[in-house]
Amino acid sequence: MNKHTLTIAALALFLAACKSTPTNLSHTANPTSKQEVAAEHAVGEKDDGRGYKVYGAYLSNRQIYFDYDKDTLDPKYKNLIAVHAKYLLNHPQSKISLQGHSDERGKAGYNKDLGLRRAVAVKNAFNAEGVKNAQLETISYGNEFASQDCPDEHCHKIDRRVDINYGVK
Repeated sequence: MNKHTLTIAALALFLAACKSTPTNLSHTANPTSKQEVAAEHAVGEKDDGRGYKVYGAYLSNRQIYFDYDKDTLDPKYKNLIAVHAKYLLNHPQSKISLQGHSDERGKAGYNKDLGLRRAVAVKNAFNAEGVKNAQLETISYGNEFASQDCPDEHCHKIDRRVDINYGVK
């Protein structure tokens, strides 16, 4: 009986140790938190509700997606581009590469051209934010890195993008 009681006591201690304590998240709802002020300062307007309330979160998001066979920039990426542009304006020595991609559908030459048109559309958005061409490089990979073994629409959506890459020399 002692062994059985000891096992139950050990199990109770283990379960008590695993119990999570509520975390105070009140600072996330505070509209004047340091993070939201930083984001507001970075883009000049409040967060648009997509969850990018921290300046760094915008900078870590580096993909801009496009509709099928389109090179038109979706307005929902305005804040994302504005934050990256602000970073570039504050760091004139920094350069980025805008790498255009397409899905596997279509001919290689057309997809390469489409990827470049997408990269140029993003470049134009950076220019509109005041970023100089010397900090921007455009390149197209077309469908070179497309999900070849995935004919699913989900894969195609992921392939239709421009990647923002820092560290260009």
